[in-house]
Amino acid sequence: MKKLLAVILSVCLLAGATFAFTACESGDSRETLTVYTNAAFAPWEYMNEYGEIAGVDIDIANELGDILGYKVVVRDVSFGSIFTNVQNDEMAIGAAGITITPERMESGLFSIEYATSTQYAIIPDSMDIAENKTADGKLLMSALEGKKIGTQESTTGNILITDAVNGTEDEDTGEHIAGELEGTGASVIEYKNGIIAGQNLGGQIDVIVIDQLPAQSIGGDMDGYVVVELDAEPESYGIYMNKNATELKEKIDAALEVMIENGVIDYLVLKHSGAII
Repeated sequence: MKKLLAVILSVCLLAGATFAFTACESGDSRETLTVYTNAAFAPWEYMNEYGEIAGVDIDIANELGDILGYKVVVRDVSFGSIFTNVQNDEMAIGAAGITITPERMESGLFSIEYATSTQYAIIPDSMDIAENKTADGKLLMSALEGKKIGTQESTTGNILITDAVNGTEDEDTGEHIAGELEGTGASVIEYKNGIIAGQNLGGQIDVIVIDQLPAQSIGGDMDGYVVVELDAEPESYGIYMNKNATELKEKIDAALEVMIENGVIDYLVLKHSGAII
């Protein structure tokens, strides 16, 4: 913790030297930074035993507030509505394990990458996947043929599986491009979050596809299920901001750079994953 406080102080000094604003200031007079999240995506954000919103992203947001002199207010909303809320407020951010994508960049700004992930599948341990794995053990999409696949709405996992099940259209010609799971009997079922999807495993759905750490959080101790990395492109997480919030982005990027360089975010991931007590 002493190291963390030292890093925060160094960020404050950097921010003060780089930008004309008051850092690490306390008091009700501070400008409010509203943080929109979806608290069902552990360890990035979740409800703790006290009924409080906690997680890696929440700690990051609070540190940014201290560093940049903002009063932080966290709002728990559906994942999809994070983007709408931020688009309507230049002093709001989305911090929810949000993958940086070209489509999302059209409607808002992203900070620098502060973490990476990939898609994982929670599958029955009895499922025969021997013929559907890459040389390095990743699960091929073909392993999900005929399965009822649960995903969290509006996430990259949902987009990946929906495209695989239903196919896509060529942007230039409008021609249909068949998905890897199209015509195999596979289906996709959307849930508000991964926790609800987990409650439906073995009933309404056969498997779940979701980001790595939430997959491990949901399925890690679930009897009869294993968590396997899916053969998919890696993803980069960023903080989502209003399209016009260029000054805020500059401040957040500078603070994140120092936090990353000093291992603060790695520490927070370990802390909220239970590796550090």
